[in-house]
Amino acid sequence: MYLTLTDIVLLTSIIQSLALAVFLLLPSNIGLISNRLLVATLVFFAAGLGEIFLYGSGLALQHPNFAYLGTLIGLLQAGTLYLYAQSLMYQNFQLRGKHLVHTLLFWVVGAIFLVEYYLQPSETKVQILLERDHPGVLTSPILAVAIHAVFLGYLCTTIRAINRFGLGIRQIFSSIENKQLAWLRALLIGYAVAWTVSMLYCLTAHVFKSAPGTEWVAGAGAVTGFIFINFLMINSLRQPVVFSGLAADQAALLEEEPAPQFDHALKVRLEQLVHQEKPHLHPNLTLEQLSRKLDAPSREVSRAINQGFGCNFFEFVSRYRIDEAKSRLADAANQKNILQIMYESGFNSKSVFNTAFKKETGFTPSEYRRRALQGDIRPEPQS
Repeated sequence: MYLTLTDIVLLTSIIQSLALAVFLLLPSNIGLISNRLLVATLVFFAAGLGEIFLYGSGLALQHPNFAYLGTLIGLLQAGTLYLYAQSLMYQNFQLRGKHLVHTLLFWVVGAIFLVEYYLQPSETKVQILLERDHPGVLTSPILAVAIHAVFLGYLCTTIRAINRFGLGIRQIFSSIENKQLAWLRALLIGYAVAWTVSMLYCLTAHVFKSAPGTEWVAGAGAVTGFIFINFLMINSLRQPVVFSGLAADQAALLEEEPAPQFDHALKVRLEQLVHQEKPHLHPNLTLEQLSRKLDAPSREVSRAINQGFGCNFFEFVSRYRIDEAKSRLADAANQKNILQIMYESGFNSKSVFNTAFKKETGFTPSEYRRRALQGDIRPEPQS
């Protein structure tokens, strides 16, 4: 059989997916529940690519009994991606029987395919394959849209969960650049775009009967699959090392509850502590560490920051770090470069520092330093 460039890219992505899954099955890796969920996701993703390969290469017509199997198995990745994200966000995440509900799409669509395809004679199966306009979808436009809509619903739900998590960790950490799962959010947004385009293509094929050919569909699937698996491979392996998720006590701080009036005395103590000991200069300061210094519950300290200062923990610490950086940049006797001042002020990410500084002052650090040394800016003295 002659393999086109599209076929080679698809096979490469399938091999990469399965190879990464095998690597994660090693004893040193399989202990993490996030890795076990990632193994399942990779296998399901490879199955979906296998369906596109059968479709594009014409092998589905030669072996009609294997057609659609990749599609059915691939539907399971919607649920496993959601659960994988949960396992990265929370250390105490455990698989429960209730999570089987995320396989419902597989069972419903599987029942439809069983009746409408697998129980049909071979001649009927081949006719269905000849008439379909999209890999892995029967000729019903309603079924095609329903599958895409549910899958997109899962992706959007997962993205929203990651966004809420990103906002939540700002209540706990002063350094968040490696904890927001930005890479996973970007990956899922891109995947959602691909599924949206796929759904629009299905509608075009079924309604307007003006769809591109097999090569275009297989090529788009190959490129999407290759980008997805390589982006996932690069980022997923280092995620548990960079950040293993919130512990149970940290996750409890994100749970909403009726907010009583904050403790004004605690706010005063907090201001005194920051001015005297400058804990914000520690680059990895957490709410828990600050609470221990105040000998107060983390939830009460968080409430004092939220209500007393009108910001979250991350913003609270960032303000003091920016003030520290402004003071150092405006000091003519300070000959250190901006990067050194950034680190000494408590920041450990240049992009975060530049963004926060520009938002607070309206200038980049270098512009601020130049203007301050020229006397155009007079920084307020730190209290």
